[in-house]
Amino acid sequence: MLPDGEVNIARKDINIFTDGSKTEHEVGAAFCVLTNDIWAYQWSAKLNDNNTVFKAELTALHEAVIYASHLPNHKTSKIHVDNRASIMASSNSKSTNETARKIFKILLTNPRITVAWVQAHAGNIGNERADQLAKDETQHGQPLFTY
Repeated sequence: MLPDGEVNIARKDINIFTDGSKTEHEVGAAFCVLTNDIWAYQWSAKLNDNNTVFKAELTALHEAVIYASHLPNHKTSKIHVDNRASIMASSNSKSTNETARKIFKILLTNPRITVAWVQAHAGNIGNERADQLAKDETQHGQPLFTY
């Protein structure tokens, strides 16, 4: 068992790192995928400016869970999230948040996908990469999602 927030990255696992970011007026969400020491995939999007950082965190987790659910059945995925509130909301079947309930349903039907908390800004390469991707989205382009 690892201490809370510490990440053990097994090469055979698919490790997905998520993050959301909000500046004064801009919101971004992202996830990146590490497998066999290779950055295999990344996703990021700018959200509408009226969204909260919590919504950005949930959006990143939702997109990561969708991605993981489409991987071959023999693949185990670990999703590392630095926002405890989004983990708590998505593990509650009665959450009042629609996105959190969608995440819960996907996780319920895909036991090979696990979600774990990782400490933010603690030098974890995956968390730092997702953080940078989300921040970059706050600076570029038009919102892709109306979440």
